[in-house]
This record gives sequence, C-alpha cells and structure tokens, in this order.
Amino acid sequence: MSINKKFIITAAVAGLALSVSSCKKYLDVNTNPNTAHQATVITMLPAAQLYLGSAMGVDMQINGSVWSQFWTQTPAGSQYRALDQFDPKADYYNASWKNLYLSASNAYQLYNLADSQHKGAYKAISLLMRAYAFQALTDAWGDVPFREALSGQFGDGHITHPKYDSQRVVYRGILAYIDSASALINLNDGAAPGADDLIYGGNMAKWQKFANTLKLRVLMRMSGIEPLYANPRIDTMFLKGTQFMGAGDDAVIAYGSGATNNNPLYAELTSMQMGGVQQMAGSKTAIDEMNSNNDYRSKVFFTTVPGAGRVGIKQSEYDIMISSSSYSVPSAHVGGNAASAASGKAGVVLLSSWESYFLQAEAVARGITAAGGDDADLFYKGLNASFSYWNNALVAEGYPSASAAYSVYVNGDATASIPAAYWGQYPVTGTPDDKVRHIITQKWFSMCGTQGFEAWTEWRRTGYPTFLINPRNSRIGTQLPSRFVYPASEAATNANYPGLQSVATRVWWDKN
Repeated sequence: MSINKKFIITAAVAGLALSVSSCKKYLDVNTNPNTAHQATVITMLPAAQLYLGSAMGVDMQINGSVWSQFWTQTPAGSQYRALDQFDPKADYYNASWKNLYLSASNAYQLYNLADSQHKGAYKAISLLMRAYAFQALTDAWGDVPFREALSGQFGDGHITHPKYDSQRVVYRGILAYIDSASALINLNDGAAPGADDLIYGGNMAKWQKFANTLKLRVLMRMSGIEPLYANPRIDTMFLKGTQFMGAGDDAVIAYGSGATNNNPLYAELTSMQMGGVQQMAGSKTAIDEMNSNNDYRSKVFFTTVPGAGRVGIKQSEYDIMISSSSYSVPSAHVGGNAASAASGKAGVVLLSSWESYFLQAEAVARGITAAGGDDADLFYKGLNASFSYWNNALVAEGYPSASAAYSVYVNGDATASIPAAYWGQYPVTGTPDDKVRHIITQKWFSMCGTQGFEAWTEWRRTGYPTFLINPRNSRIGTQLPSRFVYPASEAATNANYPGLQSVATRVWWDKN
C-alpha cells in the first residue's frame, strides 16, 4: 500500500511541535542532549528546526523581552518575577539550554546521515542550524561546551561530560560552520528539501542569504572585541557584492496549522502548568517610547486598552496591584496573549530582513566598509522591512496598509497634526556615534515581540537604547543583566560544569 510522503512529514512535524514545548513538565532535563536520534533526513531537519523554534520562541524570547524592557511581569501572575528582579534561578534555564543542544544534536546527526546519502543541501542547512544554535548558546551563557558537545555517541568518542570552550573559540567555530555551509550550497540542487524545511521550503538561494547575514551578525558582534580580525572580513563581504537577506527573506517558523502545532509561547502560556494566566504585560519603557513616536507598530505588538490606547506597566512593578483591564499585554500577533487562540498562529522569527539591513547600515556608519552603499538608505530599508512584515496585522488593526503607517512614521501627517517620529529620522549629518545610536535603537523597536533575545543582546553589545530603566525591584543594584546563569541540569550532570556565574558578569564581546 502506498503512503503519502507529505502526510508522513506533516504528522511527524505536528507531533514534534507538541513534544518540544518549553513547558518544564514535557522535558526530562537529565536526558543527555548528545543522544542520537534515529530517523530520516526528512524528520531530522524539522526536528532540529522545531527545537530551535521552541528555545528561541519561549524562554529566550521571554527572558530577552523582559531584559530588553518590552515585557514585564503582570500583577496577576508570578511566573517571571525572578526575571524582573534580575535574579533568575538556575532551573529556569534547563529547557532553553536543552532545546538548543537538541537542535544542534539533531543537526549534527542530520549532517552525518545526509553525508552518507550525498545530500549537500541538507548538510548545508544542518551546519547553519548548528551555527545559529551555538551563537544563541554562547551569547546567552558565554563559555559553553562546543568542540566536545555533540560527541556523546560511541562512534564520536562517547564524551558525556563535554568541556567548556571560550566564547572566542565558539565564535571561530560558528564562522567555520557558516563557511562550510556556503561551500555546499548549490542553487540547482535537485535533492534539496521541500516541505520538511520549515523555514524556507528548500529554497537554497534564501539559505545562502541567511548564511551571509548570520555571518555578518557574528562578525559585527566580534568587531568591538577583535576588530583586526572581524573588520577586514566584513569589508571583504561587501567588496565581493555578497547578497544579504532583504524584504521577504525573513527566517520564520510558522505555526498554527493544528491544535498540536501552536506557537510555542502560546502553548507554554496555556499549558496546565500556567493555567492560561496572562503572565506578561507590556512594559511602560517600550510602550511610552512608541506612543511618543506615533509608532503604529505598537498596536501590532500590544493589545489596546479601551479608551486609553496602549498602556504599559513600569518595569518590575508587578507588586502594585492594578486591574488587568488597565494595561496592555503582548498581542496575539506576537504569540503572547494567553486569552486569544490567534496567538497560536504567530510565527517564531529567527533572523529578519530588518536585522539584516540594520547590520549593513551599522557596518557602513562605523566606517568598517565603504562598499556597503548608503547607510541612510539601508536604515530606511530596515525600517520599511519591519513595517512591511506586519502589513496584514496593521490592516487587521485598522490601518490602510504598512506603507501608509510607514509614511506617517517617517514623514508625519500634516493633515492630522502628526509629526514625523524622532526615531524615524536618520541623522545623515551626524557623527558615527549618532548614526549607530539611531540604527540600534530603531533595531530595538523593530525587534519588539519577535526577537527579544537579539534586542537584549544588541543592547549589551552597543549600550543602545539608552532609555532602559533600573527597575525598583532589581536584585543587582543599578546594573542591568549581562548574561544568563548556567542551568541546574549542567551542575547535576556535567563534571566539567564551571560553577555559578552572576547575571552581572559580562560575556566576552560585551565591552560597551
């Protein structure tokens, strides 16, 4: 009897979507992430991607969004009070650590299987998935197991207590993964993935742009700590005419095709453990800045309070009891509204077109390259890409189109007495520092609701935006957090666990 291959893929993916939920009850945190997964390339690929989506879409997103001051704990809940206090416990990080390593492990096993079957496209994507997962790991925790991390099988050395590598070593390894992936990409590969590739559907031209953009992100992060190494490599990419991600190239994992395939953040919020209690509110830091700039994206990112618009809670002031109807919460468009089933359909953004443009603009503005084009043009392309991505959501919220919302933001609307937004005006004649401040701050706005971890990471790297506040309930004084603490699972299972690290300790590249 013939079995439809597409049905097998869909069923496998649907089951995985449920099984990789970040909710702690679904995870055995003592499971060794080096364990091999016996499967085929068409099941290993979506597994690697879904584990990555779960990590980036739940704990990394929540932690990053709270510490970026997009979101804050609601008075009605208590799940993330420790994050708001900058005092997270080690067991909070078991799930994100495990899911990132499971993604890398699946990608590693995928590479080996694809290599035996001479499937170059699968090998390339597996390398890029590993590069992405390890960058998230090292950016969050600093030194992490890397060279020995995926060597748990007997054939790989049976290393069950992998040593920790320095962040510098990990970053060099990530770049090697990306370069190896690029060498494998063949735009005419007849054996490329199809529906099993949940990000690009096997479009290898888009994967090449993803590789280039991820490499630019890595090198830009290194440029402040190792400029002699990073900057010439950045310049070479532009001199060669490297193609980066543009509008429509966003790396997104889509959800919502069924009850078992909900957005992982929504699945977490509505799990039995959470009970559907709305844990996250909109932060006053983000909402006030958006309101003062007539930023129509705020209505996409946050719910509206009847008669009051978008209203935030001051960061970390969850202990002031106010009515739940008096403040905004993350919207269904970004998967953060526990009361709306539409949250289940929100995608998880891994790498975005607006991030790509802002990275390029920064490289030009800092003088790292003269071959990257016009930094102002790149800035506006990044801003426009952010608005364009939310076109359907903006229309659903009552705006004519994304282009209309973008035009008012950048140019103002004299007929309605709406001035142009301050953060929508690029300082063409400003100093490099003025320009970078605008680029990174606008990147922060654009990442609200989708790339909370990356927004916090860029704040650590650059110090922008400068209007983040010191919350009243902080447990670390006037400093804002600089890293995650190592998960409790590492202390329990890895003899090479390096010991406790304070959230106040900076990672390698954090020199702002």
